[in-house]
Amino acid sequence: MMRWALPALLIATLLVSPVFTSPVAAANVDVTLIAENTLFKVGTTTEPTITVEPGDVIRFRVENRDSFGHTFTFPHFTVDEPLSAGATIFVNITADEADRGKWQFYCSIPGHATGPVENRDGMVGYVQVGAPLQPSPIGLEIILIIVGIVVVAAVVAVVAMRRRKGAA
Repeated sequence: MMRWALPALLIATLLVSPVFTSPVAAANVDVTLIAENTLFKVGTTTEPTITVEPGDVIRFRVENRDSFGHTFTFPHFTVDEPLSAGATIFVNITADEADRGKWQFYCSIPGHATGPVENRDGMVGYVQVGAPLQPSPIGLEIILIIVGIVVVAAVVAVVAMRRRKGAA
């Protein structure tokens, strides 16, 4: 009976271990967003996508390098801040589980960003909260559960066969 205890304990540990993993700590994500030539940039990238995880705090430093005004408008996070010529503003946003997805920010000055909501062109950028949704492949946990069930079934079958032989 004891020789089955170790494999059973190992299988149980493998099946239960994903339950006890600790979540990743939230991070502060510092972003310097530049408004220049009627575009938003992060570094030299126009129409930037900033990727964060739920729980992260995005700390925007928004600098207007143009000689005219802009806005930093981010409807999903209820942000609409004016950005006068040469000004710098700071905006902190905390992303949570309900914010998973890709969200667009833009300048609301007429002509700076055009098009329908979330599909504007021009002076825009994006925040991606969590990984983009993709078809999920079969996860390791599911494979381990299936392997565990097969191993347990095999052990039960072997024990049953030995008992039958012993009884005969």
